[in-house]
Amino acid sequence: MLTHSFAILHPGNLHWLPITIFLVTYILIAVESGRGSHLDRTASAFCGAVAMVLAGVVSLSAAYTAISWDTIVFLLGIMILVAHFQIAHFFDWIAFRIAIIAKTPFQFLVLLVFTSGILAAFFVNDTVCLMFTPIVLIATERLNLPKLPYLLALTTSANIGSVMSVTGNPQNALVGVTAHFTFLEFLEHLAPVALLGLLLDVAILAFIFRRQLWNVPPLQHRPNPPVVTVDRILLTKCVIVSALVLVLWILNFSFALAAATVGALILIIGRVKSENVYHRVDFELLLFFAALFVVMQGFESSGAASYLIRFFEPGLKGSVATQLFSISGTMLVLSNLVSNVPAVLLVRPLLASFGNSHFLWLAVASTSTLAGNATPISSVANLIVLQQAAWKTKISFWEFTRVGLLVTVATSLLAIALLAAEAHFFPGI
Repeated sequence: MLTHSFAILHPGNLHWLPITIFLVTYILIAVESGRGSHLDRTASAFCGAVAMVLAGVVSLSAAYTAISWDTIVFLLGIMILVAHFQIAHFFDWIAFRIAIIAKTPFQFLVLLVFTSGILAAFFVNDTVCLMFTPIVLIATERLNLPKLPYLLALTTSANIGSVMSVTGNPQNALVGVTAHFTFLEFLEHLAPVALLGLLLDVAILAFIFRRQLWNVPPLQHRPNPPVVTVDRILLTKCVIVSALVLVLWILNFSFALAAATVGALILIIGRVKSENVYHRVDFELLLFFAALFVVMQGFESSGAASYLIRFFEPGLKGSVATQLFSISGTMLVLSNLVSNVPAVLLVRPLLASFGNSHFLWLAVASTSTLAGNATPISSVANLIVLQQAAWKTKISFWEFTRVGLLVTVATSLLAIALLAAEAHFFPGI
């Protein structure tokens, strides 16, 4: 098991078989299919987990124990609830209302950023991008607007907005369950980061695309919105169940138990065919999580995690601000090397060894998410938007990255500053 001391392990003390399996697994996750491998990230993680067990690094029983079933059950329950919102056409209706309300290109940008950002906090950023991308394409075409600013607005705001809640993205769910945050605690600390981040996102996009957004006439060609038939009965049930899960979380019920309860409840009262729900549940993500837990268990048993602590020690033994900068910088790099969920799992064993772990966990959650805006391949939400938009417009790696990097750096510095200020003025929180 990982020791909490700072004794330096020498390379000779490391077990290289699990380290090798870990490195190969993470390289395959980073490369993914289409960039040199036929394995996607889920298949790579699953093969790595099996290799850890076959090599005797992790026993089969230990592999079962290594999986955080609370995290898996939490994600599954939320996915089932979100699937019912999708079936009720809630997201379609919201997206089309944005296009109708906007009077200028800039207003359309602002409405899109804040609507997609706030919805992403409660309905998962990937889901919001999946549902909104076709609407953005149709709306920009009918309003005779350039697609690039609004597609970038969608993906960057969905990532930023998802920072504020444990339901915003998978890495937040992992942090919330691991660090034992309540729903309101997480929201209280990171909602200011997300909301100010969305405002900063608008400012950056408005500056970069100022020629397309400013000094242009008001929108004249109003879109003729297609008929979006909202299932009002199902939507009402979804809203009631969502309110229930929020109440349960506020009352400090287990994240996993509350999510599973409302997932089961909406399956019963929603009266939707189960197969229609299953098609919208991301079982690949659940398998990815389960496999990564096993891979990380094997990596921890190698002694490498303890060995890595010495590289974190100088930054994490300083002031709170220094600690936040150190862990945030690490997360920005790791999240773009191996993706945000594996990055969180990688640093998870290290944080328990340091003081101010409460704020460090918040920094891990926020910066691992904000790092997703850096490049087109930094988050699944980005890939969803780019893949869905490809039939209408091509967004090059550079077109995305020149905006994404600026948004990532600016919002990450904002997150660090806000958390450092909170830790300084309210150290007892």
